[in-house]
Amino acid sequence: MDIIVCVKQSYDVQQIKFDPKTGEPMLAGAPRKMSDMDRRALEEALRIREKVGGVVKTVSIGTPDSRDVVKEIYAMGADEAYILTDLKLEKADPDVTARLLSEMIKKIGNYDLILSGAASTDGYSWQVPAKVAAHLNLPFLPNAISINVNDAVMVDCDLGDAIYDYKAPLPCMVSVSLEINEPRIPTLSAILKASRKPFTEFHIKDFEVDLSPELEVISTAMPKVARKNFIVDASDASKLDEVRKIVDELRKENVI
Repeated sequence: MDIIVCVKQSYDVQQIKFDPKTGEPMLAGAPRKMSDMDRRALEEALRIREKVGGVVKTVSIGTPDSRDVVKEIYAMGADEAYILTDLKLEKADPDVTARLLSEMIKKIGNYDLILSGAASTDGYSWQVPAKVAAHLNLPFLPNAISINVNDAVMVDCDLGDAIYDYKAPLPCMVSVSLEINEPRIPTLSAILKASRKPFTEFHIKDFEVDLSPELEVISTAMPKVARKNFIVDASDASKLDEVRKIVDELRKENVI
C-alpha cells in the first residue's frame, strides 16, 4: 500500500514565551517541531505499513527552516520525504496550502491512502485536510480515532456529539485526532541515520498555483487573567457571615 502523509513543522507551543508587557508571543528563535496531530498521522501510516506492507511517503510545505522536519520524519521511519519551501509560504492561507499539497501529491503519483492531522498545532484552522481531499476529488473521513484498512478504509470518527463509523473505498483521505495513537519515540541510531537520508525538494516555480490571498495575522496576545481578590475579614467567630460571603462567591463562579 502506498501511503502519503501530510506533515507540517509548527511552533512548539509548549515552549513559546510571551512578552510580559504586550502579551504577544516571542516567535523569533522559538523552537519548532512536527505538529502533534501530524505526528500521529505518520505513526498511524507506519503501523498500517507494518501490518499490510507498502511505502510511507510524506509531503510538507513551509519556509526554508521547515526542512528540519525531514529529520523527524525519517527518524520515525518514513521511506520518502518531499518538501516545498519558500519564504512566500509564511503567509500561505489554508486554501493555498491545500492546493500546493495537492499538486505535490499529484507529482508524486501513486497513492492508496492519504493521512494528515486534523489540525496543525499552531494554526488550528481544521481546513487543510478537507480541502486537499476536495482538490484531489477523494472521499474524506475526518477526526479519526481508529483506522482499519483492507480493501476499503473503515474509520471511527469523533465528530464531537458522537463517534461515527464510516467506510470509504480506496483511495481516500483521512484526518486523525490526538486520540488515535501514541507516537513512537525514535531511537538514537534512527535519529543519526535520518540526518544522512536524501529528500526531494520542490520549488514554487514547479507548480502553477496562485499564492493569493495571503494570510495576515492582525494580532496575537496572551489572554489576561486577573484575580478577583475578594477579601473578607473573618478574624473572629462574630464575623461568620463574612465567611458565608466567600461561599456565595464560589457558588457564583460554579466552583462549588
